Amino acid sequence: MSRPAKPLDWKLLTAATGAAVLYCSWPLGYVLNPIANRGLASNLEGLGQPYNWLFAGLDILSGLVVVTIAVLLRGLTGRPRHWLLDWSIIGYGLFGFLTALDALLPVDCLDTVQRCNVLSGHPLIIIHGAASIGSIGGLTMSIVGLWYLLAVKQRVARPLRWLLHIIGLSWFGFGVATAVFLLADRSSALSQHLFIIVCSLWIALLPFLVYWAVDRSVRKKVAIG
Repeated sequence: MSRPAKPLDWKLLTAATGAAVLYCSWPLGYVLNPIANRGLASNLEGLGQPYNWLFAGLDILSGLVVVTIAVLLRGLTGRPRHWLLDWSIIGYGLFGFLTALDALLPVDCLDTVQRCNVLSGHPLIIIHGAASIGSIGGLTMSIVGLWYLLAVKQRVARPLRWLLHIIGLSWFGFGVATAVFLLADRSSALSQHLFIIVCSLWIALLPFLVYWAVDRSVRKKVAIG
C-alpha cells in the first residue's frame, strides 16, 4: 500500500546536526585527556580515564539520537521506497546502535601507555573492537547505499554528486589509513580524527539526502504519470 512522504522535518535535521556534534567529541580530549587522545578516540572512554564518563555519555547520546532519527525516517519517507534508501537508513540506525553499545563497553587497555594483548588479559578490547567494526559496517551500508542511489542511479546535480564522491572517498581513505597505522603499530590519531569528522558530516547530512532522494522519486513518478 502506497503512503506519501511527509514534508521535510527541520527538527529532524537539527537533531541530526546535534548528534554529529556530540559524536565528534575528540577535540575535548586535547584539553581533558591529552595523553589518551594521542591514540584511538576510544581511549578517551577507557576504564579509569579522567572524564571517561563524559566521552562515553556523548557517544551514547549521539548513538541513541541517530537510532531515533533512523526509525523516524522510515516512518516519514512514505512507501514504496527504493531498497537502496532502506539499506542506507538501516545502516545509519545500525551505526547509531553499535556506537552507543561501543561506548557502553569501554576498553581496559590504552595503546598510548601500554602494549595491549587482546588475546589474554584484556577481553573487553575484543568486544569493544567487534562493536566498533560493526558500527563502521553500518556506516558503510549507509554511505554506499545513498551514494549509489543519488550519484549513480538518479544522477543528481553535479555539486551534490561531487559532495557524495568527496565524502565517500574521504571516508574510505581515512578509514584505510587508520587501519594501516594500527597494523603498523604507529599513531593513528590524526587519520582517525579526520575519519570521525567525515562520519559526523554524514550523520548530519543523511536526513537531508534521504528527503532529497524521496522528493526526486516522487517528482519523477508525477512526471511519468
